[in-house]
Amino acid sequence: MVHARCFLVEFKYSSKVAYVVEFSHKKIRLFAKNQIVREDGIELESLDENEAKFLSESGFAEIVIETPYEFKDLWDEEEKCFLLQTIQHSDVLYIFSENYPIMSLKRYSNVDWRLEELEILNGPFEHMNSTENYIKSSGVDGDVELIADEDVFKSSDVGRLLRLRNFDDDETKLWSAGVHFSVGEICLSDNKYYEALNSAESGSVKPVHSVGIKSDGGVRWRYIHDGNGVVKIVEFVDAKRVKAKVVSRLAKSILKGTLYWEFGMLHNGYKHPKSGAFFRNRFCFLLNTETGPYVCMSCSGDYNNFSDMEEGEATDLSAISVPIVSEEFNEGKWIYAKDVLFVGTGSSEFYIDVMTTSQAMSQDNVKVSKISNIGSKGILPIAVGQHVFFVDRFGLSIRDLMFDYYNDGYVDCDISVLGKHLFKSRIVAMRYQEFNDNILWCLTGDGKLVGMTFSADQEVAAFSRHDFSGDVESIAIIPDYDECRDVLWIAVKRMINFRSVRTIEKVEAGMIDFMGESVKVEQSYKKKDELEKEYLRCNAMYLDGAVLFERKVGDDSSYVMGLEHLEGEYVKIFADGMEVKEQVVVDGKVSISSYWARVLVGLAIKSQFIPQSIVVQSERGSSFGQKQRINHVLLMLYRSGGGKIGPNEDELRDIYYRKSDAKLNRVEELFSGCKEILFNGATNVEQMGVEIMIENSSSFPMNILGIMPFIDVNE
Repeated sequence: MVHARCFLVEFKYSSKVAYVVEFSHKKIRLFAKNQIVREDGIELESLDENEAKFLSESGFAEIVIETPYEFKDLWDEEEKCFLLQTIQHSDVLYIFSENYPIMSLKRYSNVDWRLEELEILNGPFEHMNSTENYIKSSGVDGDVELIADEDVFKSSDVGRLLRLRNFDDDETKLWSAGVHFSVGEICLSDNKYYEALNSAESGSVKPVHSVGIKSDGGVRWRYIHDGNGVVKIVEFVDAKRVKAKVVSRLAKSILKGTLYWEFGMLHNGYKHPKSGAFFRNRFCFLLNTETGPYVCMSCSGDYNNFSDMEEGEATDLSAISVPIVSEEFNEGKWIYAKDVLFVGTGSSEFYIDVMTTSQAMSQDNVKVSKISNIGSKGILPIAVGQHVFFVDRFGLSIRDLMFDYYNDGYVDCDISVLGKHLFKSRIVAMRYQEFNDNILWCLTGDGKLVGMTFSADQEVAAFSRHDFSGDVESIAIIPDYDECRDVLWIAVKRMINFRSVRTIEKVEAGMIDFMGESVKVEQSYKKKDELEKEYLRCNAMYLDGAVLFERKVGDDSSYVMGLEHLEGEYVKIFADGMEVKEQVVVDGKVSISSYWARVLVGLAIKSQFIPQSIVVQSERGSSFGQKQRINHVLLMLYRSGGGKIGPNEDELRDIYYRKSDAKLNRVEELFSGCKEILFNGATNVEQMGVEIMIENSSSFPMNILGIMPFIDVNE
């Protein structure tokens, strides 16, 4: 149970093992196998659901990982979205927050998780100094002191990189053939510095190597450095002096001072990276600087190395830094990798790609192209096939980024145009559930969920609203190998007895997809259908905030425990496929009969469906403004057992499934087929058409395949 809004994130270790990571005030907890991960020392892969439940009840302490993130670092109350963004690569989760350096959460085993600061090496760097301010060093290696002519340094520079270049070393000899060099003499060749290991006349082979020792035919040369020394500031003395540790050797000329110096972009004096992605074998992050957003890409294949030069030269493998320039001052919101690297800012959307497709991406072969001026919210996009969905700057619509072959570029369109009314309270988070229903889940500011069922192949984009007994505050989706589906997890806040209660819950499928062994072995089709209906009815899960009790052999429990989050509430009890009398939760439990094997206890879910107003054509044309009456309605149902129907919420009537000759001492089986229902609904001239409302607040499923009203029109 949590006590403030938390942030849920997926961690998918493999197709069989996945976790929900909960970020709350200065801590992380983990959920898997329907349970919180505990310090039991047993690998998750070896547990079945019953074993996991047993371990959770046996008193093992839950795993808690300390973090620097406070509540204020998790949620942006002004923009109404989460401040943390994450990406995963292999068994490492990278965490981005503008208030802290990039962190990595690494999984070593189910019970061994470590949170570490990601070490960024050799860059990226800001623009070269353009003032007349010199910086000199007290040494070329090890621990040094840096002294500037004017005020340059700040206390927030501790931990920051500084690159000192040598472009005007008059004391160093240029290499040329036939020149005498003495032992220890330094020469400059191919923009690299070498030390002579013997006294001799130089040969004809120009030194160009960047490691080790080679001869030019006369003198043996040892590579020293490329003239670009890097230091890391470790202590602030005053505005003109700092202490530093040399990362890569400095040129001797730096002892006298140099005008050519560059500060590292990453420091504690401004914002840290906002978002990240892996793109074309590079680790990329979005950084908002004082001059605007930058996208920084690591060296190819070297994810924490951001050196833009290799031994003094930029190569195709070197790191890349790209400014995102627009007509107005921009703030970066996210980056997302697909075929190109998409960038979302507060006022525009861009993509980064190569200029020349026949060459590798490099600092000289990269372009930034604008897509639109919509503006984005700080919510990571989600890819569904070739579609990339992002949320507009206000959180009022879902936009679709697609490649347009006619314009040879990317365009965006409003995919949520038919469901705008569902997003009036603004979108605050998004997740995608691939299996089994292809639903893009959108969490809105009022604590509701809006599902967009999307299928590009079938040209379907349908919206539905999902209400809960409380306010949903965060969502995550992880695969469940045992259930063969993606599972939606939610963090919910409920008002129970005038106090807020927060829980993290798993959203069940309602009707399970796989039958028990007793159903599988049955050969008779008719008998198997009956067994399936019985199995589905007994295993239905249509209660909110519910706790499931399954009796083990020899268990004579007469209570269902673990209901503290519903203390004092009237709850429904669904026992062995039957609805029994409601009870009030007292001391976190309700009483049950000792012979009940499977008991589900929770709050009722009220599901309502109102189709569009029905208007039929008459012989004289449109029937708008004419009296219409529905005599009866034919419902096509599939394995249903509950529900009410009526013209409005005040005139709902139960739908009865029991046959007149059915036995009274047993629960009616789930119904599949067409059910004819008498209906008394009519319109007047002020109404657009006849309306129908269908509601289900029972513990039984109701699956509607079709609604066929029979309408009379009085002309």
